[in-house]
Amino acid sequence: MKKVISTLFILGFVLTQLSAQKNYSTNTAQVRFIAVDDKDIDAVNNAAVSRLEANGDLSFIMLMKGFKFDMETMQEHFNEEYVESDKFPRALFNGKITNFKTVNFKKDGTYPVIVEGNMQVHGVNKAVQTNGIIEIKGGVPKATAKFTVALKDFNIGGILIKMVANKIDIQVTATYQ
Repeated sequence: MKKVISTLFILGFVLTQLSAQKNYSTNTAQVRFIAVDDKDIDAVNNAAVSRLEANGDLSFIMLMKGFKFDMETMQEHFNEEYVESDKFPRALFNGKITNFKTVNFKKDGTYPVIVEGNMQVHGVNKAVQTNGIIEIKGGVPKATAKFTVALKDFNIGGILIKMVANKIDIQVTATYQ
């Protein structure tokens, strides 16, 4: 009888722990980029889809045409000449938070994280690693990260890029549900 009670207790504890883990998602993550050498080149996409899974897997997907510029002509050049949005309509990231166990989703706070994964832009896959923050407020996670990429790493180039920007700073913000 004691074995049955012990087994039920352990099973109940394990099931409670498994059900406490949760997958989070959003379809309103913000991805912003600003040219390192020219702050006038600034665009925001507020419709990135992201998923943060209970095991630390993290993914983002967005349409390149979702980036909005202040100047309409910049948006046209971006989509037609630089990222060729008709040919390469999406950007993707699939990765993992390597220190995911340090985030306590049951306790409000700010938790530094390390994210590693594969980013695909303009049909090119590249391994990336960056630091970020997961902030927990009322059990709701908000993830932020900032990093810099070289456009040539994704075969985005041409003579105009050399005159405009070689690198861009990327800022990501995702408030999950």
